[in-house]
Amino acid sequence: MVSTGHVAMYVPAMDTRIAPRSAVRRLAAACTLGCPECGAHGLFSHWLRLRPRCPACGLKLDRGTPDHFVGAYLVNLIIAEVLFAGGLGIWLVSVWPDVPWQTVQRVAVGAMLLSPIVTYPFTRTLWLAADLIFDPVRPSDR
Repeated sequence: MVSTGHVAMYVPAMDTRIAPRSAVRRLAAACTLGCPECGAHGLFSHWLRLRPRCPACGLKLDRGTPDHFVGAYLVNLIIAEVLFAGGLGIWLVSVWPDVPWQTVQRVAVGAMLLSPIVTYPFTRTLWLAADLIFDPVRPSDR
């Protein structure tokens, strides 16, 4: 137990002997914004702010390689734009041939700006899961 003023909190001991998880379990945990290593939630302190470590297993969430953020950014861009294009295509097909082009332009600009923000936490955890699948946890990651 750790006392923080008036509230006592349980702080789990960091166990470095966690069994490796399968790729499917890592990706499933990431899709629900869970830690790809242990499955615990609470990786984000804010929608766009990733904590430095998993609150349960202590895994560093930024693995420290220079290209780690670039990979997460690329995955975010691809997923956000594919979802945007799919949604736009479904909308256009559903109202064809009477497409309200002025409305489409306004909605499309807003959707292009919002889609990367909405998908960021999911793509960030998915990229971390993919990174852990191909480059397993090292002692320096804890």
